[in-house]
Amino acid sequence: MKKSLCVSWKSWVLCAVLCGVACKKGEKLPSVPSTNEVFQKMSAREKALSAFSIQVRTEEAGLTVEHSLAFRTPDFMRADVTQPQKLALSFDGQNYYRLEEEAKKLNILSLQLPTVERKMALSLLMSAFVPEGFQLPRLVLRDSKQSWVEPGQLLRMENHVSEDGESATLVYVVRWPSLDFLKKEVFVDGQQQMELVMQEEQCMPENHLCFPTKIVAKQHGEVLASKTIQLLSFQEAASNEHFVLQAPEGFAVERHTLSSLQELAPFLQGEN
Repeated sequence: MKKSLCVSWKSWVLCAVLCGVACKKGEKLPSVPSTNEVFQKMSAREKALSAFSIQVRTEEAGLTVEHSLAFRTPDFMRADVTQPQKLALSFDGQNYYRLEEEAKKLNILSLQLPTVERKMALSLLMSAFVPEGFQLPRLVLRDSKQSWVEPGQLLRMENHVSEDGESATLVYVVRWPSLDFLKKEVFVDGQQQMELVMQEEQCMPENHLCFPTKIVAKQHGEVLASKTIQLLSFQEAASNEHFVLQAPEGFAVERHTLSSLQELAPFLQGEN
């Protein structure tokens, strides 16, 4: 009588693999979500995340930065930096404010832009203060590719972006269908430049969403920075007045109107 393949202890691994293949044979795997499906889920997540307030602590190269962030749909947001120096930035739906304590100056920038360009301007001005998981992945509808990391559960989303003549590939790994943030990678010329990884998270059973409470930034496997996030409020929406910044006595006030994205460069460079 011939000995069964699975009797020999030396072949138990091969046996397990063969059995696994046999069990999955004929089993239909879930199809990869289309870009339209992804954007529908992004819209649902954005709707659920209509208002929040968080406290963020970032540690990088021996420097600690602490700031709070308040957000309310559609685009109201305010960031208050308390360390290493005081700085407040806000958008009240029409005007962008930058209040600098040390320079005793308040810049008010009226964003007279179409909706899409206004969102791009806000992303450039304030995205550094919005942790991954609290902002939606940067995807372009026509240039997004999806694939499973784990069928039906973990989704990989790849997208190419270009800014100022430079291009990069962004890769996100998220839970499906909630789009909870797990990882983001940035590639330039095929080489990984940066990796952001969720290490700890807090889940909200009421809306079936999870949000990172600790994210680390890595480069070539080395940890460069860490971001700790405390969720202060998830449901209470800040009033309109909270997003309007006023200049204290003795502060200079400068007002500008932005009618194109090209006019944004001086503000990003801190020349005004």
